[in-house]
Amino acid sequence: MVQQVKKPLKERIDDKYGKMADYYAALLQRCHESVRQNELLGKLDPVSQKTSAASLFIRVCARMDEKEREKITPEKLMDISANYSENISKISKTA
Repeated sequence: MVQQVKKPLKERIDDKYGKMADYYAALLQRCHESVRQNELLGKLDPVSQKTSAASLFIRVCARMDEKEREKITPEKLMDISANYSENISKISKTA
């Protein structure tokens, strides 16, 4: 009987979420840069700048989520499903 060896938890987390975490970290960094470079927000104290950057990050993420939802509409899902069913029936007829 062969036992499967699981990767350490840290490694599994890195494999599954590493790239996504890097993406959001870069986005958060960009929000901080935008706040510092903004004429008005750049004059705020450091804590207020961090708060502004966090608010900007949340709004940008919400906008990205909204855009993703627009890409996948119920109609598009129905089209995908219909095309899949059609292709499967063609394949089963030729097999």
